[in-house]
Amino acid sequence: MEKIGLITDDICSLPEKIIKEFQIEIVKTKLYFPEWERFPEKNLYQVMEETKAYPKTSAPSPGDFLKAYKKVLENFEKALVITLSSKLSATYNSAFQAKELMPDHSKIAVFDSLSAVAPEGLLVIQTNQLIREGKPLEEILKNLTNLRERIKLFGFLETTYWVEKIGRITSWQATAFKILKGLGIQPYIGFKKGRVGLTGFNFWTTDVLEALFNQLKHEARLPAPRAQTSGGQAKKRKIRVGINYTDNITLAYKLKEKVEKELKSEVVFISLVPPIVGANSGPGTLIAGCYYG
Repeated sequence: MEKIGLITDDICSLPEKIIKEFQIEIVKTKLYFPEWERFPEKNLYQVMEETKAYPKTSAPSPGDFLKAYKKVLENFEKALVITLSSKLSATYNSAFQAKELMPDHSKIAVFDSLSAVAPEGLLVIQTNQLIREGKPLEEILKNLTNLRERIKLFGFLETTYWVEKIGRITSWQATAFKILKGLGIQPYIGFKKGRVGLTGFNFWTTDVLEALFNQLKHEARLPAPRAQTSGGQAKKRKIRVGINYTDNITLAYKLKEKVEKELKSEVVFISLVPPIVGANSGPGTLIAGCYYG
């Protein structure tokens, strides 16, 4: 059985308890926000709202990954790196460049999650499970590639001011967002081929909690894959969920309660949105990642 060590970036948004329990090596992204340093008594979102300034962010360097590789390979035969989407950050490129600088490239595999935050965290947790089951690296990578296609992100923003400011969505998408909100329709963001964009609309409610729950309920009520049916009748599928919040922890835990009680599904973790993501999405953001299985 291969001894495989797991490395990821802090955008995976996993709670510290899980990181320690699974012995995951974290490579940190960088956040530069001088305005926050001037008001240490306030949180990130208070400073953003009051100053309308937005932080600068940058990916880890290849050197950061080199340190992580060397540390992990002291205790493991191989290292598997899962990064946030290469379409959103240079993190994947840094990880790959660092791999090329290592004496033995075959000991390191770099996987592009094509996602971030809760969906990336769910991928990392599933990877840990496969490692614990003793799966070989090639099988793990194949499993991750399949799972990557099934994971969904539903993100509800209070405003598009911040994501538009840094160029994560286009001006026409921001305009569409405002028009829909004005009509009482709750638009949500997700991933399209590794990029962030508006991916759908919730017509049932303008309440963020209900809107996000409705999307998860829709995923849970879809028929299970044909291979999971029995007696000619499709089973409803259970989903696994990760939840991120910025400054609305109460909503996050209310969502967890509804998912567990009404959908009989597992909430794998709840965590703060990483500051570097919150700086992009702004205050009031509530995110859920999910997949069936």
